[in-house]
Amino acid sequence: MERLANEHGVPIRQVTEGALAKLTRNINHRGYAIETSSGKRKKRAIKPFKDIESRISDNSLVILLDGVTDPRNLGAIVRVAEQFCVLAVIVPRRRSASGSADTLSRTSAGAIEWIPLLEVPNIAWALGELKNMGFWVWGSDAAGTSVREVSLVGRIALVMGREGGGLHRLVRERCDGLLRIPVGGRLDSLNVATAAGILIYEVRRQQEVYTCS
Repeated sequence: MERLANEHGVPIRQVTEGALAKLTRNINHRGYAIETSSGKRKKRAIKPFKDIESRISDNSLVILLDGVTDPRNLGAIVRVAEQFCVLAVIVPRRRSASGSADTLSRTSAGAIEWIPLLEVPNIAWALGELKNMGFWVWGSDAAGTSVREVSLVGRIALVMGREGGGLHRLVRERCDGLLRIPVGGRLDSLNVATAAGILIYEVRRQQEVYTCS
């Protein structure tokens, strides 16, 4: 980290552990912090929906979050999305966890700098647009077909719903099919970020996509 800072002319200031904890508001900092805007709060790291149009390929994967309001879940999903070369994470303008760029950077461990976070009027509208672009839309739902029995090759849009409430009715109706993760535990569901990670991995496994272009 210090070598990279020196190479790019970024000044380094060493401080005590207590001072670093204060600067980062006691968030897990791993021993370093970067100041990027003179302490001013940055605007949300949101891009327009059309951002993905020129980057779509035969095995593109996008993730849509229908009412996911916990920023920790959003950050965790963005982090997984970066690891598995997801084209974009799409959130609605309302009822979402998208906040400041600083918050998203912390909760995603910096992955938000690499994965576009796209804001749309609503998820149902976005699904219609994605279908016009050749995407097959799958929603995550406990009543769906086991992911082991579904072909997920091609352009895939994966929709994750609210914890507890699941997918909204209109969003569910816009999906081409519903997926479930076969589990054997006593709890009735997985955390939405955990479920997203499992489904993202399964899509990429079937597509045999292991590196980002």
